[in-house]
Amino acid sequence: MGKMRVATLILSIALLSSCANQKPVDRPPFPVVEYSQLQKTGTGKVTGQVFLKTVGGEVKFGAGSDVYLFPATSYSDFWYQTNYVSQLPIAPPDSRQMEYTKITQGDGNGNFEFTDVPPGRYYVSSKVMWQAPTQWGLAAQGGWVAKPTTVSNGSTVKVILTR
Repeated sequence: MGKMRVATLILSIALLSSCANQKPVDRPPFPVVEYSQLQKTGTGKVTGQVFLKTVGGEVKFGAGSDVYLFPATSYSDFWYQTNYVSQLPIAPPDSRQMEYTKITQGDGNGNFEFTDVPPGRYYVSSKVMWQAPTQWGLAAQGGWVAKPTTVSNGSTVKVILTR
């Protein structure tokens, strides 16, 4: 094999292995001022259902799954675009984000509800997982689902959380 072909082969292997072991993308610094300006009280409501469909069309509900409601900020917008939309690994969030996050659980049909939500833009997110048989045994299926939404005082927003 010529030197050029060997160099091309080595470069190709290096590029492929770097994709497989991709380093998580660093998050931007936590924007303390932006979060401190968020409204803390409200009368909005977010309701919905979380589910995914299998390749065969069977519906898997987010029964018992945690459902998260967190403000859309420059920090969470970065997560949504980088991790959820682009599917790139991302560094863990700053723990201060949890102070602004509401959590509930989906019922047996994946239905959820958040009350007393301040007005603003939000992300609703949850994880739906199940086991599926393969030729090598059971394999985890499913994953995260997320959607942006906007809440106003006195209104109810319905979110269907699926892909």
